[in-house]
Amino acid sequence: MTTGVPYWPESRTPNANSRIVIRGFADRGSLYQDRDDIVVLTDGWVAGPAAAVLRGGINAGAVLDVLACAGMTQLRVLHLEEKLPQLEDIFLSSVVARAHDMFDNVSINWRREARVFDLIKTVGADYSMLFFGAPLADSEIMPFYNAIKEVYQGSVTIVRGPFQDIEFAEGDAIYRWVRERTFEGGDFSLPAMMRSGKSKRGHKVAIILPSLNEERTVGQVIETALEVKAAGVADEVILVDSASTDNTVEIAKSYGIPVYLHPDIAPELGSFRGKGEAMFKSAFVTDADILAWVDTDIENITPRFFYGLLGPILTYPDIRFVKGYFTRPVRVEASGLELGGGRVTEILARPWFNTYMPTLSGYIQPLAGTVAIYREEMLKMRIPANYGVEVAMLIQAVENAGLWSTCQVNLGEVIHRSKDVTGLSEMAFQILQVLSEFEGGAGRENLLRRVYSAQGHFEIGIKKFATVWRDFQK
Repeated sequence: MTTGVPYWPESRTPNANSRIVIRGFADRGSLYQDRDDIVVLTDGWVAGPAAAVLRGGINAGAVLDVLACAGMTQLRVLHLEEKLPQLEDIFLSSVVARAHDMFDNVSINWRREARVFDLIKTVGADYSMLFFGAPLADSEIMPFYNAIKEVYQGSVTIVRGPFQDIEFAEGDAIYRWVRERTFEGGDFSLPAMMRSGKSKRGHKVAIILPSLNEERTVGQVIETALEVKAAGVADEVILVDSASTDNTVEIAKSYGIPVYLHPDIAPELGSFRGKGEAMFKSAFVTDADILAWVDTDIENITPRFFYGLLGPILTYPDIRFVKGYFTRPVRVEASGLELGGGRVTEILARPWFNTYMPTLSGYIQPLAGTVAIYREEMLKMRIPANYGVEVAMLIQAVENAGLWSTCQVNLGEVIHRSKDVTGLSEMAFQILQVLSEFEGGAGRENLLRRVYSAQGHFEIGIKKFATVWRDFQK
């Protein structure tokens, strides 16, 4: 190794065919020297956080080699979205797929700035070092470097890989799905576009609002849903209540929409408690082709929330199932406002999916209850009556029609009530029961035991959670 910079960590050789050559920008020479080596042009190694700003290709892959050989175990990548799918495939193949094999912890952040210099202005102050793949031409190196230094005060490193041709695979299938099947709610803000898609296919759309003691917020949710109906995006707004004891039902009826108590729907099938039961029964009160469920406890709902949920399924003929996700400051009843929702997702569902069902690991909030689905797809499903309904529908939607028939959409910030830790524990237990069903369910218990201890005394609590499955085929 040669070096002309004040400091660079001792590097091991990345492979038998290439060595790492370190140079300062003042002593850079030509990119066409050392054609078989990895050439590093740098201001020098400095302590502190580092990030790699990468597009993809041989030079981007060489950045990974340099960082790994310098002993880094954590990788932070910033990537500007590519306009061409083929370029995204190159990024996924040359950066994402390799990074997971080379580093213990990988974070990849897709960005939407117009230029790399805009990105650096936005986030550069967070990093002591930034790494880049080299431009294609030798003459572009210094203009690129000087432009970076105009907006960034830290250490800059530009890496050129060996001159060799490599084959680029399609890359990680999950990341490809995330990039092409994750939408922003604002992408579907034109009602005319959705009316056109609905009209071309002759579809009828029903918005279904499940409720249980939501008198404080149900009126606003209904008013907003009726605006969406008035815009021609939905044909029906229906409320299905689970025996509320407050004024939820009376408020809903005052808007003139159909209101059902789910125990009264198809009474010959019996009735059980739970949101899944309400969703199962709701299929019997409408003949709509597309069913969209939106919770009635959302405090800050707007029409764009509904447009975002319905937009993908009305404009993409091959999408059969849509799951919303949100930025979630949640209001915990016992302790005021707590930032960050999705606690059961991160502690239970995401580890489970990554371990047993990695195909679903690209879903940001797999337990979110806001979904839209084709009726014919739902009728193929088994529906658990309890909290596991959301994850059960997601698993079956992918099993029945494939991952690419599903998508997720960012519906913005949602403020709603959430549960304390005891309630979350019960929710997680029910979801775990449902997940285990898809893995065979052998030896599953239906008792949740809790042991408490305080001041030398202990108490045992036991609560039974029986999982009931509903099947449209029976």
